[in-house]
Amino acid sequence: MDAAEPTDLETFIASAQRVVDFLNSRTPLTDWSVSRVAGDEQVHLHVRGDTLLQVGDRVAWDETFCRRMLAGASQVVHDSQLDADYADIPAAVDVRAYAGVPILDGDGSLFGTLCGVRAEPLLGGEHVDKAMLDVFSELLSAQLVLVRSCSALHHAAVLAEAVANSDGLTGLMNRRGWDLLAAEAQERVDALGDQVGVLMIDLDDLKTVNDRVGHHAGDALIASAASALRTAARAGDKVARYGGDEFAVYVEDVAVADLDTVAARYADALAAVGVSASVGAAPVLPDGKPGSRLERALAEADASMYASKARKRAEAATRAEPR
Repeated sequence: MDAAEPTDLETFIASAQRVVDFLNSRTPLTDWSVSRVAGDEQVHLHVRGDTLLQVGDRVAWDETFCRRMLAGASQVVHDSQLDADYADIPAAVDVRAYAGVPILDGDGSLFGTLCGVRAEPLLGGEHVDKAMLDVFSELLSAQLVLVRSCSALHHAAVLAEAVANSDGLTGLMNRRGWDLLAAEAQERVDALGDQVGVLMIDLDDLKTVNDRVGHHAGDALIASAASALRTAARAGDKVARYGGDEFAVYVEDVAVADLDTVAARYADALAAVGVSASVGAAPVLPDGKPGSRLERALAEADASMYASKARKRAEAATRAEPR
């Protein structure tokens, strides 16, 4: 594929953005979104309007208009506070008008919704064409079938190339392999809101081991840590030797609320083989800001990891103080 030719994920981004731009300009609702429903959250991915919705907004799914709509409530709501199916939702205080339709994923399951909102009720002469929304829903759903099929093939190819770039000491993916995987993961987060997280792991005692016993012992420590991390990896997780005594883990299909549990899994695996390490975690979130979300998540995970290391040192110093 020519470097200038858009990928299937980029095509879906463009299509979703054209839909919300069109609806923003042709309907009385001020904010339109293509959202992803993942776990217990709704995440707004492709948005036009900045009155009520922004890219990266995350809402508890149980408290959304869209969940009520999918359960059988009206797809177009003129005044939420006068509609018995919506009036009790906390957001009804701010969202008075709403319209929504489902978007289905490639396997026919729910991907998310196409929805629009406004802070004021719709007036008597204002309306939203439900048939038009249904057409957009069908078009976006059909495109997702193609996107999922093509992106699965692309992901497999990227993964194979990434894993082929292995570190000589540990056999894990090296930094170049990590960078290949990270670039592709960023596309999927941007386009589809896939639930991705990153961990940064730093061994606590490598310098001490190198100084006291020698670099052969230090290499053995790194290899032992790598083996433990490989054993702890869940299906879809990818572990890399990021550099020196630092490892990075790419975590797929993880809710934000579950990421700390995944981090603890890796920390426990290291502790089980006698390796002391500090672990930091961060989700990769669509946020509408320029630049790489994954790089920002890595920086957040790195900061969290160093904060953990600092706490350990402070606790050790406290225990060492004479009583």
